Amino acid sequence: MRRADATAVVVTHNSERQIVAALTALRQAQLPVRLVDNASTDATVDLVRRRFPEVTVLVSTTNTGFATAVNRAAAGVDTDVVLLVNPDCVVAPNTVAELVRVIRSRPSVGIVGPRLVDAQGRIAISAHRFESLTTVLASRFGGALVPVGLRRMFSGRQRRAAYDACVSGTEPAAVDWLSGACLAVRTDLFVAIGGLDECYFLYYEDEELCLQAGRRGAEVLYVPAVTAVHTGGASSSDPAWIWPHLYRSMLRFFARHRLGSLRAVRGAVLLRALIGIGLAGIRLPVQPRAGAARLRAWTRVGRIAITPRETRGGA
Repeated sequence: MRRADATAVVVTHNSERQIVAALTALRQAQLPVRLVDNASTDATVDLVRRRFPEVTVLVSTTNTGFATAVNRAAAGVDTDVVLLVNPDCVVAPNTVAELVRVIRSRPSVGIVGPRLVDAQGRIAISAHRFESLTTVLASRFGGALVPVGLRRMFSGRQRRAAYDACVSGTEPAAVDWLSGACLAVRTDLFVAIGGLDECYFLYYEDEELCLQAGRRGAEVLYVPAVTAVHTGGASSSDPAWIWPHLYRSMLRFFARHRLGSLRAVRGAVLLRALIGIGLAGIRLPVQPRAGAARLRAWTRVGRIAITPRETRGGA
């Protein structure tokens, strides 16, 4: 891969524990990097400026959300490819080279992503079918209570195919959407779409991007021959912060693209929140801190489920 075939875009928020590994790998890949920091209160910005002076650092005084920060960093990129990389994701040079090669050599392909593994090498399911009421019920509300085999039985042929591509696939596979932890996007396609949709503060912006790419005739391709290590937890592990963003973005996605299922999904989210509140109450005397965090989280999710304006745009 020639230098300047791709530009890496990274968004940080209290990411000092993960960002060194991510940026070291991108330096080894000889990629220009644009980083937007979303109002970190730790030493992320100082660390990056000191250890990686070649990185372009843009600092936001408020947390504007992931999509808005990505769009700010990607504005004016003049390389063929924009590589979106989470600060908790380590992308080896050979993986970068292969993702860029696939995009440059296959005009029909607009977005590609590698196989994602965790720090122990376990494969993550990062290739998916677009969500439906059935998949939401199975994945968001089944959890550990429903065995994987049973969830797969009811998930449909195409969803099973995406799952199998992640677990055992060896050849590139066309899928509906890919996890945004590591995505290579053709720059002209990214610009044509308008970048990431800023109505999603956090989560679902990757699914929306892939959906919009498909509507423009661009293929989304999962490439299992190369990997990236995604450890998770770059910004926050507080469920009272994370879960409301997740479920708000879910409802917004359904309001846009699955309107017929929105009422049922809203009801399912409310039911899940009520169950979560009850379980958190049981947990509270035994684990006060964790129980209180979950109680706050599910209470906020419940409020989102019963508030129609939460399905509209804005953070």
